[in-house]
Amino acid sequence: MKSRPEDRDTSKGNNQIGRQLTKGGFSEDTEIMTVRGPVTVSKLSQNELVYVLNPTTLVTKTKPVTAIQTVSSESEVIEIDTKRSNLRVAVKQRIPFQTKGISIPRIETAENLRKRQYFKFVKEWSRVPRKRVEQFDITRFLDDYEICAISEVHGHTFRASLPDRCEPQRNNSYTGYCFTPTVFEQYQSEIEATADTVLIRGGPNQRGRPYQFDGDDFIAFIGWFVTEGSVYWPPEKNTAQVQIAQEIECHRSAIATLLERMNLDFHSNERRYEMGSEIFGRLLVSLCGEKSANKRLPAFVWNLADEQIELLLEVLLWGDGNDRRTYYTASERLAGDVLRLALELGYKPRYTRRRGIWQIYIREVFDGVQPKEHMSRKTTSENLYRLTVADYSVVMAGRNGKFQWVGVSNVS
Repeated sequence: MKSRPEDRDTSKGNNQIGRQLTKGGFSEDTEIMTVRGPVTVSKLSQNELVYVLNPTTLVTKTKPVTAIQTVSSESEVIEIDTKRSNLRVAVKQRIPFQTKGISIPRIETAENLRKRQYFKFVKEWSRVPRKRVEQFDITRFLDDYEICAISEVHGHTFRASLPDRCEPQRNNSYTGYCFTPTVFEQYQSEIEATADTVLIRGGPNQRGRPYQFDGDDFIAFIGWFVTEGSVYWPPEKNTAQVQIAQEIECHRSAIATLLERMNLDFHSNERRYEMGSEIFGRLLVSLCGEKSANKRLPAFVWNLADEQIELLLEVLLWGDGNDRRTYYTASERLAGDVLRLALELGYKPRYTRRRGIWQIYIREVFDGVQPKEHMSRKTTSENLYRLTVADYSVVMAGRNGKFQWVGVSNVS
């Protein structure tokens, strides 16, 4: 049997497509929420991790795209355009929906939803639970550092209390020793149990700093640095100036209290907090980026408990947000991360971009659709894209910065 033009497959990759759910398809300007933020469907790649939803349990996860099929002939499409949603999909595209009387999600094609008087997009979901991180040890994020172990007893007595192979790099004055990362990683518990004080530094002649912090405190510190922080490297000096800018008094008080709990001796003026530390300069740049245009969230964020990523989001909003919970950033990477935070916490991702600044809206949205007013049918010659995703049949998709849960064409 000869295939019709609309069924010709120009797939990316040769994965076998799984059970076909619908012929469907997204318009080429549709964005899909991925682990690197929103990505236009025409630029998705095979194995890209996208956010998916189990329509039965309403739990979101990330799963790989296993195939992308391009339909390059004239097609009938349905447009949905409301204040909080914007989609252009093939008439057979599957869309999960709810009604005023039935909250359990059901799935219908776009053309059949157009026949209804009213429906709502799926509004509530949750992520897979994670355990709280009670403590952060920054040596886990650094390869090059020096540990200074200090004891009130004489250095030789302290050295005799350590295991035979726990060899110090050199003496630390008369009351302790310095250890390399390799030795410290192997004998950390023994060194900490024997010493009275253990600090981290970048090398000789640098000031030691704490390296272990309460989980929530470190998350808040990261949030303040991402949204208001910077690192300056003075020329011809073996140090870095870590700065957190803040002029609003209530936020200055919160930052000062946080830094005091962390035992980080930042100096302050009416505009900022500042600390000289090469080791913290390297740490924060490696985790979060250096300048506002390349800021990002650390990778560990996505394994935090719900209440901890909510804490992080609130700190970000205190820094670069407003009272309406709109977050502003010049960094495309950070914008994608904040949109992910919103999704993970149950907010529909929504954004605009003006003059290079991302505006991300972190608030509840009205998801109702009146088909006679908000849906239309038309013919288009643009490419449509059919996605196959591993295990799950619903992704977060949208146009013009407005996202909703929408079905895919195939599940593998």
